Amino acid sequence: MDARDDRIPLADPAKARRGARRTVFAGIVLVVLLTGFTAGGTAMLAAGEIPGLPFAVGGALAQAAVIAIVAAVLRARTGDGGRSLSRSGAAASLRILGGLRRLLLVALVALAVYALVRLVLGDPWTLLTAAFISLFLWLLYRGAGRIRRDWTSSV
Repeated sequence: MDARDDRIPLADPAKARRGARRTVFAGIVLVVLLTGFTAGGTAMLAAGEIPGLPFAVGGALAQAAVIAIVAAVLRARTGDGGRSLSRSGAAASLRILGGLRRLLLVALVALAVYALVRLVLGDPWTLLTAAFISLFLWLLYRGAGRIRRDWTSSV
């Protein structure tokens, strides 16, 4: 395949560059903000508080998911000065986002099951912390799905 045949020209490269910058900026902000959940959950676990487990695990997973989404977005844009997308890069990014969505779905189900088990055992606080961090994981799940849907229609 010719290198030029692998590229998809962008209708508005300036808009795409702004979108990439916003994605990176939002990713950095989210990773910093989610650090509080990860650190707080870890501190709660160290103090023997089991309700901190969803914050520790969910916060770390959310941080990794944000990094994966930003990396996937930037992966498709490599080369050509930002005037086009790479078909192979976009395909790789779609695979990354698909795997990330499956992982987030498994984590959401696992958090729900864990919280319900803890609720049955008499610990309502774990349900609260699991529900709170699950909101972030659900938003990341939906965001990765939207990116996949938009890229699938354009590629």
